[in-house]
Amino acid sequence: MKNKGFTMIELLVSLGISSLVIGLIFFFFISNYKVYKSVRNESEMHFQAQYILDFMSGKLIDCNSMSFARYYTDIYSMTKVRSAGEEYPVNKVSFKFAGESENYVFHIVDKTIRYGIGEKDINPTVELGNYLDGMYVSLLRDESFQNAKAVRLKLVMNKDGQMYEASQAVYMRNN
Repeated sequence: MKNKGFTMIELLVSLGISSLVIGLIFFFFISNYKVYKSVRNESEMHFQAQYILDFMSGKLIDCNSMSFARYYTDIYSMTKVRSAGEEYPVNKVSFKFAGESENYVFHIVDKTIRYGIGEKDINPTVELGNYLDGMYVSLLRDESFQNAKAVRLKLVMNKDGQMYEASQAVYMRNN
């Protein structure tokens, strides 16, 4: 009489090999998902940073000067001469484009940048983008903020622990 079936050793060996194959497949999918998530985050931050910088540049081209710059509770002097290239962190910045009360205002609140038009220290309501850890303004020449004809804007973004930086120089034509 011939016994059909598997021995206990054959079952254990096949179970071990199956576990190894399933583990490798699981590892492959998890590592691919992490790469996908990283690329997706970077792509989203890149898109948002470019959108924000393009929007800001379009507005700043029409401006005369910077009218207000603040980093939380510290308000920067508009008349102090500053060194070219030095980055100044700001969470709220305004640029004058017409009369004293006509300003483009950009304000970071809870990692979201907001935009508005009005007095230099208004609280804007229109959302432009998310994931902002910081915004920096630097001058391209040694001059004061109020006399600046060109600035470099830099955005620092963070999503799920992944950092992204983007910057753009903007020349104010109505200066």
